[in-house]
Amino acid sequence: MTHRFGFTDFILRARHAVTRRRGAPAVGLLGAVMLTLSGCGYSQGAFLYMMGFGQRDIVKAKFTLTKGPILILVDDPSGHVDWPPAQKYLIDTLSQELIKQGGADKIIPRRTVQNLRRSRTDFGKLSCREIGELVGAEQVLWLQVKKYFGDSEFFEPTNAAWFAVTVKVVDPLEKEDRGKVRLWPASPRGKYISVSLDGSEVAQAKTKDGIAKALAQKLAERLAKVFCDYRPGDFEREE
Repeated sequence: MTHRFGFTDFILRARHAVTRRRGAPAVGLLGAVMLTLSGCGYSQGAFLYMMGFGQRDIVKAKFTLTKGPILILVDDPSGHVDWPPAQKYLIDTLSQELIKQGGADKIIPRRTVQNLRRSRTDFGKLSCREIGELVGAEQVLWLQVKKYFGDSEFFEPTNAAWFAVTVKVVDPLEKEDRGKVRLWPASPRGKYISVSLDGSEVAQAKTKDGIAKALAQKLAERLAKVFCDYRPGDFEREE
């Protein structure tokens, strides 16, 4: 254990020293460290990667979510989604992406809201803040559907299916000041996020259900990037 921490400290110190120097001194120091590590069984490529060469810069999250329970709510007041499972797929895939990418530690299960819906006759009158409070959330990711089209028959090959939402982060514990309920973004309209599939992706998905899953996956990845620190390439699909 001592040896491992010593090695990590050595790499960090070496990286810092190399990045602070310029010209021949930096090259000489880099070469000396590479010779040292080559005797320990490390390839030059592995060493350079550990030193940070070849790694892309980290893209910072636009908003950092709480480490406590988070509720994801998808609202479609205008009835844009003509395939209801699409909302379920979005919640499930976004939950998975946030956990996998380190943007959240705990997501309240979708069935918790389903149980609340069955037990409350006034559920339709509850605000997203009230729903979050009732299920024990510390924050609510409130997604409102703005556009949806996911049919196997399409007319535009480059934009054959689409899914668009606005997202807001809500504090369900704030009851006194309505102006503080929305934590992010500053705009009351929320952050607009949209994705689309081209004709080949729609053909590969085949059915309305397959298209809904593909759109939900793509949108979930886009949304997770808002709340996660990441390097380009961390997500399976890059824009």
